[in-house]
Amino acid sequence: MTKTKWMLIFSLLFSAACESRLKESSANAPFALEFLVPLVERDTTQIRKGLPEGAAVLGKLIDDDPKHDPEGLRRSIEKARGAVTDLAIAKSTFFIFVSPDGTVLRSEAEPDLAVGGSIFSEIPDSKRIFEKPGMVEVFGSMHGLRGVQNGADLQWVVGQQVAVPSGKVVGAYVTGWSFRKYADFLEGALRRNLTDNAKNKKGAAPLVYVFFARGSKAYGGAVTPDIDAEAVGKLDLPTQVGDRLFQSTLTIEEQSFALVAKKVPAIDKDTVLVLLFSAL
Repeated sequence: MTKTKWMLIFSLLFSAACESRLKESSANAPFALEFLVPLVERDTTQIRKGLPEGAAVLGKLIDDDPKHDPEGLRRSIEKARGAVTDLAIAKSTFFIFVSPDGTVLRSEAEPDLAVGGSIFSEIPDSKRIFEKPGMVEVFGSMHGLRGVQNGADLQWVVGQQVAVPSGKVVGAYVTGWSFRKYADFLEGALRRNLTDNAKNKKGAAPLVYVFFARGSKAYGGAVTPDIDAEAVGKLDLPTQVGDRLFQSTLTIEEQSFALVAKKVPAIDKDTVLVLLFSAL
Protein backbone atom coordinates (compact mmCIF):
# COMPACT_ATOMS: atom_id res chain seq x y z
CA MET A 1 0.00 0.00 0.00
CA THR A 2 1.37 3.41 -0.95
CA LYS A 3 2.25 6.12 1.54
CA THR A 4 -0.53 8.31 0.14
CA LYS A 5 -3.14 5.63 0.81
CA TRP A 6 -1.83 5.10 4.36
CA MET A 7 -2.07 8.83 4.98
CA LEU A 8 -5.63 8.88 3.64
CA ILE A 9 -6.65 5.96 5.85
CA PHE A 10 -5.04 7.57 8.89
CA SER A 11 -6.78 10.85 8.14
CA LEU A 12 -10.17 9.12 7.85
CA LEU A 13 -9.64 7.18 11.07
CA PHE A 14 -8.50 10.30 12.91
CA SER A 15 -11.50 12.24 11.61
CA ALA A 16 -13.87 9.46 12.67
CA ALA A 17 -12.29 9.33 16.14
CA CYS A 18 -12.66 13.10 16.53
CA GLU A 19 -16.29 12.95 15.43
CA SER A 20 -16.94 10.17 17.93
CA ARG A 21 -15.35 12.16 20.76
CA LEU A 22 -17.28 15.26 19.74
CA LYS A 23 -20.55 13.32 19.95
CA GLU A 24 -19.53 11.97 23.35
CA SER A 25 -18.67 15.48 24.57
CA SER A 26 -21.97 16.81 23.27
CA ALA A 27 -23.81 14.12 25.19
CA ASN A 28 -21.96 14.77 28.44
CA ALA A 29 -21.78 18.57 28.28
CA PRO A 30 -25.24 19.23 29.81
CA PHE A 31 -24.30 17.21 32.90
CA ALA A 32 -21.14 19.28 33.31
CA LEU A 33 -23.13 22.50 33.03
CA GLU A 34 -25.60 21.32 35.64
CA PHE A 35 -22.66 20.64 37.96
CA LEU A 36 -21.65 24.33 37.76
CA VAL A 37 -25.05 26.05 38.02
CA PRO A 38 -25.53 25.24 41.75
CA LEU A 39 -22.03 26.59 42.44
CA VAL A 40 -22.96 29.93 40.88
CA GLU A 41 -26.20 30.00 42.87
CA ARG A 42 -24.28 29.29 46.08
CA ASP A 43 -21.58 31.89 45.40
CA THR A 44 -23.96 34.72 44.49
CA THR A 45 -26.12 33.96 47.54
CA GLN A 46 -23.12 34.18 49.86
CA ILE A 47 -22.24 37.66 48.60
CA ARG A 48 -25.81 38.99 48.63
CA LYS A 49 -26.44 37.63 52.09
CA GLY A 50 -23.08 38.57 53.56
CA LEU A 51 -22.45 42.08 52.23
CA PRO A 52 -25.14 43.92 54.26
CA GLU A 53 -23.86 42.21 57.41
CA GLY A 54 -20.28 43.08 56.50
CA ALA A 55 -21.17 46.72 55.85
CA ALA A 56 -22.83 46.94 59.28
CA VAL A 57 -19.73 45.48 60.93
CA LEU A 58 -17.42 47.80 58.99
CA GLY A 59 -19.43 50.83 60.09
CA LYS A 60 -18.57 50.01 63.69
CA LEU A 61 -14.86 49.68 62.95
CA ILE A 62 -14.20 53.01 61.20
CA ASP A 63 -14.73 56.67 62.05
CA ASP A 64 -16.17 59.67 60.23
CA ASP A 65 -12.95 60.17 58.22
CA PRO A 66 -11.80 56.71 57.06
CA LYS A 67 -9.34 58.09 54.50
CA HIS A 68 -6.94 59.44 57.15
CA ASP A 69 -5.63 55.94 58.01
CA PRO A 70 -5.38 53.78 54.85
CA GLU A 71 -3.70 50.84 56.60
CA GLY A 72 -6.23 50.92 59.41
CA LEU A 73 -8.99 50.96 56.79
CA ARG A 74 -7.47 47.93 55.08
CA ARG A 75 -7.46 46.04 58.38
CA SER A 76 -11.07 47.04 59.01
CA ILE A 77 -12.12 45.82 55.56
CA GLU A 78 -10.41 42.52 56.31
CA LYS A 79 -11.96 42.24 59.79
CA ALA A 80 -15.45 42.96 58.48
CA ARG A 81 -15.11 40.24 55.88
CA GLY A 82 -13.75 37.75 58.41
CA ALA A 83 -16.53 38.50 60.87
CA VAL A 84 -19.24 37.37 58.44
CA THR A 85 -19.15 33.69 57.52
CA ASP A 86 -20.71 34.17 54.08
CA LEU A 87 -18.11 36.79 53.13
CA ALA A 88 -15.23 34.86 54.66
CA ILE A 89 -15.88 31.93 52.31
CA ALA A 90 -17.21 33.93 49.34
CA LYS A 91 -15.46 33.64 45.98
CA SER A 92 -15.11 37.42 45.74
CA THR A 93 -12.06 38.58 43.84
CA PHE A 94 -12.01 42.02 45.47
CA PHE A 95 -13.13 43.87 48.61
CA ILE A 96 -12.82 47.67 48.51
CA PHE A 97 -14.02 50.74 50.39
CA VAL A 98 -15.31 53.58 48.24
CA SER A 99 -15.86 57.18 49.35
CA PRO A 100 -19.12 58.97 48.47
CA ASP A 101 -17.35 60.71 45.57
CA GLY A 102 -16.40 57.37 44.03
CA THR A 103 -12.73 57.26 45.03
CA VAL A 104 -11.41 53.87 46.11
CA LEU A 105 -9.85 54.65 49.49
CA ARG A 106 -8.48 51.16 50.09
CA SER A 107 -8.64 47.60 48.96
CA GLU A 108 -8.06 44.53 51.07
CA ALA A 109 -5.46 43.35 48.56
CA GLU A 110 -1.72 43.89 48.55
CA PRO A 111 -0.50 45.32 46.27
CA ASP A 112 -3.52 47.59 46.06
CA LEU A 113 -4.15 48.18 42.35
CA ALA A 114 -7.51 49.87 42.88
CA VAL A 115 -6.65 52.52 45.49
CA GLY A 116 -6.99 56.10 44.29
CA GLY A 117 -9.01 55.15 41.25
CA SER A 118 -12.50 56.47 40.56
CA ILE A 119 -15.07 53.71 40.30
CA PHE A 120 -17.61 56.31 39.14
CA SER A 121 -15.44 57.19 36.14
CA GLU A 122 -14.69 53.62 35.12
CA ILE A 123 -18.04 52.06 36.06
CA PRO A 124 -20.60 54.90 35.82
CA ASP A 125 -23.51 52.73 37.00
CA SER A 126 -21.76 52.35 40.36
CA LYS A 127 -23.05 55.83 41.28
CA ARG A 128 -26.33 54.08 42.05
CA ILE A 129 -24.74 52.64 45.22
CA PHE A 130 -25.02 56.07 46.84
CA GLU A 131 -28.41 57.01 45.41
CA LYS A 132 -30.41 55.02 47.94
CA PRO A 133 -29.88 52.66 50.90
CA GLY A 134 -29.65 48.95 50.26
CA MET A 135 -27.51 46.68 48.17
CA VAL A 136 -26.83 47.63 44.55
CA GLU A 137 -25.47 45.40 41.77
CA VAL A 138 -23.90 46.71 38.57
CA PHE A 139 -21.58 45.52 35.81
CA GLY A 140 -18.56 47.24 34.37
CA SER A 141 -14.81 47.20 34.00
CA MET A 142 -12.35 48.92 36.34
CA HIS A 143 -8.66 48.35 35.77
CA GLY A 144 -7.85 48.00 39.47
CA LEU A 145 -10.47 45.28 39.89
CA ARG A 146 -9.30 43.09 37.02
CA GLY A 147 -8.77 39.44 37.75
CA VAL A 148 -6.16 39.05 35.01
CA GLN A 149 -3.94 41.61 33.32
CA ASN A 150 -4.30 40.44 29.72
CA GLY A 151 -7.31 40.78 27.47
CA ALA A 152 -10.78 42.11 28.20
CA ASP A 153 -12.39 41.60 31.58
CA LEU A 154 -15.71 42.48 33.21
CA GLN A 155 -16.69 42.72 36.85
CA TRP A 156 -19.90 42.00 38.73
CA VAL A 157 -19.89 44.76 41.36
CA VAL A 158 -22.01 44.64 44.52
CA GLY A 159 -22.05 47.61 46.88
CA GLN A 160 -23.66 48.56 50.18
CA GLN A 161 -23.49 51.95 51.90
CA VAL A 162 -21.57 52.09 55.18
CA ALA A 163 -22.83 54.29 58.01
CA VAL A 164 -20.90 54.99 61.21
CA PRO A 165 -22.69 54.94 64.62
CA SER A 166 -23.74 58.60 64.23
CA GLY A 167 -25.74 57.57 61.17
CA LYS A 168 -23.52 59.38 58.68
CA VAL A 169 -22.82 57.52 55.45
CA VAL A 170 -19.05 57.67 55.00
CA GLY A 171 -18.64 55.34 52.04
CA ALA A 172 -19.55 51.95 50.65
CA TYR A 173 -18.33 48.40 51.12
CA VAL A 174 -17.95 46.92 47.66
CA THR A 175 -17.20 43.38 46.53
CA GLY A 176 -17.88 41.06 43.62
CA TRP A 177 -15.76 39.25 41.12
CA SER A 178 -13.89 39.52 37.89
CA PHE A 179 -15.69 37.26 35.43
CA ARG A 180 -12.39 35.91 34.16
CA LYS A 181 -11.12 35.10 37.64
CA TYR A 182 -14.41 33.48 38.58
CA ALA A 183 -14.39 31.49 35.33
CA ASP A 184 -10.98 30.20 36.44
CA PHE A 185 -12.49 28.98 39.72
CA LEU A 186 -15.40 27.21 38.01
CA GLU A 187 -13.13 25.71 35.37
CA GLY A 188 -10.87 24.27 38.06
CA ALA A 189 -13.81 22.80 39.96
CA LEU A 190 -15.24 21.27 36.79
CA ARG A 191 -11.93 19.81 35.63
CA ARG A 192 -11.43 18.15 39.02
CA ASN A 193 -14.91 16.67 38.77
CA LEU A 194 -14.34 15.44 35.21
CA THR A 195 -10.95 13.99 36.14
CA ASP A 196 -12.43 12.08 39.07
CA ASN A 197 -15.22 10.72 36.86
CA ALA A 198 -12.72 9.73 34.16
CA LYS A 199 -10.59 7.86 36.70
CA ASN A 200 -13.62 5.93 37.87
CA LYS A 201 -14.35 4.96 34.27
CA LYS A 202 -10.65 4.41 33.48
CA GLY A 203 -10.75 7.03 30.76
CA ALA A 204 -9.33 10.48 30.03
CA ALA A 205 -10.98 13.74 31.03
CA PRO A 206 -11.87 16.06 28.12
CA LEU A 207 -10.41 19.52 27.73
CA VAL A 208 -13.02 22.07 28.78
CA TYR A 209 -13.19 25.87 28.90
CA VAL A 210 -15.65 27.93 30.95
CA PHE A 211 -16.94 31.33 29.81
CA PHE A 212 -19.44 33.95 30.85
CA ALA A 213 -21.14 35.68 27.92
CA ARG A 214 -22.78 39.10 28.09
CA GLY A 215 -23.85 40.88 24.94
CA SER A 216 -21.34 40.17 22.18
CA LYS A 217 -18.46 39.51 24.59
CA ALA A 218 -17.33 36.33 26.33
CA TYR A 219 -14.95 36.11 29.27
CA GLY A 220 -12.92 32.98 29.90
CA GLY A 221 -10.22 32.04 32.38
CA ALA A 222 -6.75 33.53 32.55
CA VAL A 223 -5.14 31.04 30.17
CA THR A 224 -8.09 30.63 27.82
CA PRO A 225 -7.00 31.51 24.26
CA ASP A 226 -8.30 34.92 23.21
CA ILE A 227 -9.41 33.50 19.88
CA ASP A 228 -11.75 31.09 21.71
CA ALA A 229 -13.31 33.90 23.75
CA GLU A 230 -13.75 35.98 20.60
CA ALA A 231 -15.43 33.09 18.78
CA VAL A 232 -17.85 32.48 21.66
CA GLY A 233 -18.59 36.21 21.92
CA LYS A 234 -19.46 36.46 18.23
CA LEU A 235 -22.27 33.94 18.74
CA ASP A 236 -24.15 36.62 20.73
CA LEU A 237 -25.51 33.86 22.97
CA PRO A 238 -27.59 36.08 25.30
CA THR A 239 -29.94 36.72 22.35
CA GLN A 240 -30.04 33.05 21.34
CA VAL A 241 -30.28 31.23 24.65
CA GLY A 242 -33.79 31.09 26.02
CA ASP A 243 -34.92 29.52 29.26
CA ARG A 244 -33.74 26.10 28.15
CA LEU A 245 -30.36 24.53 27.57
CA PHE A 246 -28.62 25.59 24.34
CA GLN A 247 -26.39 23.10 22.53
CA SER A 248 -24.33 23.43 19.39
CA THR A 249 -20.88 22.82 17.94
CA LEU A 250 -18.21 25.38 17.22
CA THR A 251 -15.13 25.16 15.03
CA ILE A 252 -12.20 27.41 15.88
CA GLU A 253 -9.14 27.23 13.63
CA GLU A 254 -10.10 23.75 12.39
CA GLN A 255 -10.62 22.43 15.93
CA SER A 256 -14.12 21.26 16.77
CA PHE A 257 -15.81 21.87 20.10
CA ALA A 258 -19.07 20.84 21.66
CA LEU A 259 -20.77 23.93 23.07
CA VAL A 260 -23.41 24.07 25.77
CA ALA A 261 -24.85 27.23 27.30
CA LYS A 262 -27.49 28.30 29.78
CA LYS A 263 -28.64 31.57 31.29
CA VAL A 264 -27.70 32.00 34.94
CA PRO A 265 -30.44 34.10 36.58
CA ALA A 266 -28.52 33.72 39.85
CA ILE A 267 -26.34 36.50 38.40
CA ASP A 268 -28.89 38.25 36.20
CA LYS A 269 -31.13 37.68 33.18
CA ASP A 270 -28.47 38.77 30.66
CA THR A 271 -25.57 36.53 31.68
CA VAL A 272 -24.96 33.16 30.03
CA LEU A 273 -22.70 30.40 31.32
CA VAL A 274 -20.91 28.66 28.44
CA LEU A 275 -18.81 25.49 28.22
CA LEU A 276 -16.58 24.44 25.33
CA PHE A 277 -15.51 20.80 25.19
CA SER A 278 -12.66 19.87 22.87
CA ALA A 279 -13.14 16.87 20.64
CA LEU A 280 -9.43 16.06 20.92
